[in-house]
Amino acid sequence: MVDLSKVISAGVGPIIVISACGLLCSTFYNRMTNVITRLRSFQRERLAEQALLDRETDEAMRAKRQELLAILSQQTESLVRRVRYVRRTLFCLLLTISCLILCSLSLGISVVIPRLILIAIATFVLGLALLLAALVFAMIDLKLSLDPVVLETTFVTRRVRRVDRV
Repeated sequence: MVDLSKVISAGVGPIIVISACGLLCSTFYNRMTNVITRLRSFQRERLAEQALLDRETDEAMRAKRQELLAILSQQTESLVRRVRYVRRTLFCLLLTISCLILCSLSLGISVVIPRLILIAIATFVLGLALLLAALVFAMIDLKLSLDPVVLETTFVTRRVRRVDRV
């Protein structure tokens, strides 16, 4: 008779990583929701500003509105880039979970079919590689997260300085 406690013990390692990935997925789904909400806000602001620009006759005000539209467009592009990295992060995390589930299943069945231990090892290594890829994408997203704020701060600072000079 096979010692089933060893099978269960071997399957616990991947399950711990699956749990951690689940927590990370929850965090990144929330992050994606926040970025998409902000992106939609930019789109509404762009549409409103474009409508005002279309009706504007004063050239100085038209130039200001066009400058604001350009900034909003840059912020939109930055957020779209970020949401793509968050999506890649989630994709890698979900694939990690899939690989580690296959790893746990292979470990359990390897008691009956010993050759399946090779599949367990391969899926475990692949799962950890995908987890590492997810972390890299998360770090890239973190690096990009301040870009829209810096852009907006620079724009507002320039505008305020112009008003102060006048």
